[in-house]
Amino acid sequence: MTTMNASTAARRPLRTKGRALFAGDVRLALAAHSPGDRPRPVLPVMVVLGRSNVGKSSLLNALLHVKVARVSQTPGRTQALYWYRVGDTFDLVDCPGYGFAKASRESREAFSRLIETLLVTDPRPSVALLLVDGRLEPQEGDRSMVLFLRQAGVPTVVAATKWDAVKPSRRVRQLRQLAAEYQDPTRPLQPVSSETGENLPQLALLLEERLTTPPREASRPRG
Repeated sequence: MTTMNASTAARRPLRTKGRALFAGDVRLALAAHSPGDRPRPVLPVMVVLGRSNVGKSSLLNALLHVKVARVSQTPGRTQALYWYRVGDTFDLVDCPGYGFAKASRESREAFSRLIETLLVTDPRPSVALLLVDGRLEPQEGDRSMVLFLRQAGVPTVVAATKWDAVKPSRRVRQLRQLAAEYQDPTRPLQPVSSETGENLPQLALLLEERLTTPPREASRPRG
């Protein structure tokens, strides 16, 4: 496994419930190119999803305080399911961005198979972190992903990224619009900024609550 190192000053891990869930060594455990591939032993899983260019790499680096994901101006860079083992506590899976029109049809279909298998195969992820662009109106691809996650029975937290770019005068209306589309009593929505760190501790707490929930208590669809 490849260990991602960071200086002590750079880490300053996010504190949630008196401890730092997103602390410790972060190791690249596997780059999965085939459906069903996963590292052993099996740990709780947080899967990270979002449209291309939604700011996924920046948010992961900000949450983990280690540069594990390459930030690029070109969308569609993630070419596999990248499994990162975080402190031997849980696995974080960085998924390819969806909605990238310039990717080949074959690539899009292959990515879809990888993600779908991960979400519907037991043991299922403990939580999905779905990133949506906080500056934009709700997008069709994000609506479809929310529906799929609900049908798959995967607990989900929605993060509205790039919140620092939303003008204060627009924030209340924009958040109301996003919440109407994505939020419900079991699926929280949290606006965040990777640039300023706004609301990142709150997001980490939401994720911790779901990562530490025993599988038998996780929500699953009925019927």
